[in-house]
Amino acid sequence: MKSFRMLRLHFVLLLSFIALHSTALAQSDPSGKSAVTRTYAIKNATVISKPGSEMKDATVVIKNGLIVNVGKNVSIPDDAEVIDASGLYVYAAFIDGMANTGAKRPESIPRPQNIFTPDPPNDYAGITPENSIISQIDIKSSSLSSMRKAGFGISHSVPYGRMLPGSSSLILLNDADHMDEIVLSKDVSLYAQFVGAPGAYPGNILGIMAKWRNLYRNAVNHKNHTELYAQNPSGLPRPVNDRVSMAFHPVIGKSKSVMFDVDDMLDVRRAMRLQKDLGFNLMIAGVKQAWDMIDELKASNTPIFLSLDLPDEPKENKDDDKSDEVKALEEKRLEAYKLYVSQAAELQKAGIKFGFSTKGTRGNKVKANVMTMIENGLSEADALAALTTNAASMLGLDKVAGTVENGKIANLLVSTAPYFTKKSQIKMMFIDGDRHDYEVKEKKAKKEKSTDSKASETASTSNDPVAGDWSYAFITPGGEENGKLTFTKENGKYTGVMTFEDGTPDTDLKNVNYREGELAFDFEIDGGGQAVQVVVVGNVDGKNFEGKATASVAGQSFELELTAVKDGK
Repeated sequence: MKSFRMLRLHFVLLLSFIALHSTALAQSDPSGKSAVTRTYAIKNATVISKPGSEMKDATVVIKNGLIVNVGKNVSIPDDAEVIDASGLYVYAAFIDGMANTGAKRPESIPRPQNIFTPDPPNDYAGITPENSIISQIDIKSSSLSSMRKAGFGISHSVPYGRMLPGSSSLILLNDADHMDEIVLSKDVSLYAQFVGAPGAYPGNILGIMAKWRNLYRNAVNHKNHTELYAQNPSGLPRPVNDRVSMAFHPVIGKSKSVMFDVDDMLDVRRAMRLQKDLGFNLMIAGVKQAWDMIDELKASNTPIFLSLDLPDEPKENKDDDKSDEVKALEEKRLEAYKLYVSQAAELQKAGIKFGFSTKGTRGNKVKANVMTMIENGLSEADALAALTTNAASMLGLDKVAGTVENGKIANLLVSTAPYFTKKSQIKMMFIDGDRHDYEVKEKKAKKEKSTDSKASETASTSNDPVAGDWSYAFITPGGEENGKLTFTKENGKYTGVMTFEDGTPDTDLKNVNYREGELAFDFEIDGGGQAVQVVVVGNVDGKNFEGKATASVAGQSFELELTAVKDGK
């Protein structure tokens, strides 16, 4: 890991600063944006109450966090703030099927000394089903606001961990002073992964499968014993207070599902095999490969949430002299990509309902990735259903969320145009009746490409909005740090390197993405012995870049500023 000597000290100092000021911030409203009223009337809007149902020139009335009226010529309360939504579109806010939204990553469990590898401690093995995401929620996490800005009102948030991290909860993506204000439903599913313990049992897939069966069957025996003891304890030994087994009791009783985080087809089949053998209710999420399992999924009726983390489209090598081997490889890559981005459409054709999971996906990529699926055969109505009604039904939320109807929670998305068009932007979000406004930017018309396209593709970096050298200023509470950012573009992809004026070794920039004026990248530095993850997102305007750097260290997240100017004439 690269070090950044002065900045590392600033991060260490920031930890103390946050601890001192977090209580004061929670007790005040420094923004001065507290709502005067929580009663709103959104007038003259086009309301898409559910997929395939549109009402023009309609009004939506919100009161005390609920939708109380939808339609034309509705009565507007005297205390309502009236919003003229002429030309705007109102949808139910989206529901995320699985993500770590709102959770802070706990510190890694150190490897115990003299560990007995065939039977390590449960916390090291990642077997903590008794835990809950509630213990990891950070109400100040930037992920809450970033996913809200992307159109989501509710997240099915899962905890960080290994094999059995604990239980998930349904979280309202709202601003809050206390965690209880955003927890919609606590401990709704038991979250599971095929992630083993490093250098100990269960460390591989076979071990995890065997351990799963062992834990479940032990829990069945424990549940039976506990129930018998409750009916008549006479002559029976007292049940052991086994927290792991007790965490499985609602799963065995089928009042709680198991959500398996599985991306490829092998892991999906493994989760389904465990379900068939043991009999629990199963949901699968984060699925990236489902195209060869359509018949199995349809037969099992397993709730599925597809991953919104799509791969980049492979770029064609334009070399006229490329070999047959290279051509065949390019065809295979393109075929695999097409299978990936069209699988949602194939599930739709087969009549399989599905939702979406944003785990591993940045908020600013959500719309583009859904649009890619639509371009590859998914209908707009089914895309909207996956984001709203399907997700609500699979997560048991259909009575309170997923549509714009009387009595539902006032979770609404207001856009400047039909959402599934490239020009649409989110203008407002209502979460639990609270209003959040967003700046709508004028989008400049794109100039048509010159007929000399080949020359434009290979133009020098001076014509590329990102590629080249940038002089940056990193603003921290301890002062300003300076250096260089160097971006390179090759085969349509950006890479980057960060250099420092104090002579510290360079560090690579990861996940460099540029789209419609927005540049994002991340990197890692050492913050006094603790890993500091820094994610930078901002706008490029000519030769200027202004961004926010979200730094995460020791379970805390906070924002800094990073600005840069492109070098050269």
